[in-house]
Amino acid sequence: MTDYIFKAGNPLLAPILLLHSTGGDEHQLLPIAERIAPGHPVLSIRGRANDNGINRYFKLRHAGGFTQDNFDLDSLALESQWLADEILALAEKYSLDATKFIAIGYSNGANIALYMTLKGIFNFDKVIALHGMQLTEINHPVSTDNKRIFLTYAPNDPIVSEHNFNALIQDLETASCQNEIFKCTYGHQLTEEELVAAKKWLEIY
Repeated sequence: MTDYIFKAGNPLLAPILLLHSTGGDEHQLLPIAERIAPGHPVLSIRGRANDNGINRYFKLRHAGGFTQDNFDLDSLALESQWLADEILALAEKYSLDATKFIAIGYSNGANIALYMTLKGIFNFDKVIALHGMQLTEINHPVSTDNKRIFLTYAPNDPIVSEHNFNALIQDLETASCQNEIFKCTYGHQLTEEELVAAKKWLEIY
């Protein structure tokens, strides 16, 4: 059974999909949604990959080590499709327009939203990726027809290296995404400044 939360909002506003970080759950980003997109309908889905009580959207090969060579790519592909199917099923259940979803993901959640976008697994209308990274090299990203992506990144992030983030941006540009990058100063943590910037971006686009 899928663990999720649905909060009804103004049906005239685009629905928000919340994707938590490693160790988070469907409750984690609810306050973030209220900050960035107040009044929008919200769907928050918990990742079903669970390692000793730690929730993720896809598995690691070994404990610890958030690096490309430690991501289980078979799990990533399987769980990405599962998540896409769940989004569509829940959108139908709650009469949400699945073509209008704005994904807000943090860390692990940002990672899978970006991967699904680049692989064409789900067509989010917009993505707000808070401290996301490139999970694997994507030789032929699916063209996104100028999809808008808001990304936050900190040069002192202990998980997302500058090389990795630049590779992610290259993939997104190859896929014709319109990227806006907000540089932070506090590593992999969420900050007030990036939430304010994300809200302003969403109000414009």
